[in-house]
Amino acid sequence: MTPLIEIDRLSHTYANGVQALRDVSFSVNTGEFLVVIGLSGSGKSTLLRTINRLIEPTHGSVRFDGRDVTHLTGEALRKHRAQIGMIFQHFNLIDRHRVLNNVLYGALGRTSTMPSILGRYTAEQRARAYRNLDVVGIADKAESRADALSGGQQQRVAIARALMQDPRLLLADEPVASLDPATSHSVMQYLERINKDLGMTVICNLHFLSLVRQYATRVIALKGGQLVFTGTPEEITDEWFQTIYGEDAREVEIR
Repeated sequence: MTPLIEIDRLSHTYANGVQALRDVSFSVNTGEFLVVIGLSGSGKSTLLRTINRLIEPTHGSVRFDGRDVTHLTGEALRKHRAQIGMIFQHFNLIDRHRVLNNVLYGALGRTSTMPSILGRYTAEQRARAYRNLDVVGIADKAESRADALSGGQQQRVAIARALMQDPRLLLADEPVASLDPATSHSVMQYLERINKDLGMTVICNLHFLSLVRQYATRVIALKGGQLVFTGTPEEITDEWFQTIYGEDAREVEIR
């Protein structure tokens, strides 16, 4: 079976000389819930942004479903991005707009230009927006303003918005970093549901190993832009934890 994602000797150096990724190689199979761990500045966010081509790597390649997507441009790049949903630490909602509208904006990548400018969505798109809100448990908030919701609810709106693309891959960049522990589990449980019930491949950056151990099917770790660990959550021993995070690091649990 061809992996959904193949990363081969990927490197990226920013214009200021910071080398964020160094010769990183790994693959991701369809249906995996892969979690990327590592200290802040280890290259986790850069890695996700090279996969959806928000960043073009300096060296190496990215393959999606067997196709090299490293240097796509124009319409080919737009089609590639349309297959990948993205969730950020900060929810990036339009606060004054209704929840339903915020979710519908996720369909823009698959909607022709003029209808999207005029906000003309089909009945099917609206029905799908309600279904995606139901997937994350907040269909009853569809008519509320986004800024009237809690942080956890806003992140669930962002997840529903990403699902509007009907993506094959969902990327989540520190999706619970701004949330309290109880809300973090709630958001992670919806991501797990999307992975298991919808069969969607998920790649998620996380800090807390307690969440990693509960939700990941596989883990990779970056340190200084290099891949230093790949394995199951159970294989992250105390020794590996210190290798990844440093000898003075202490694990903090999210209960």
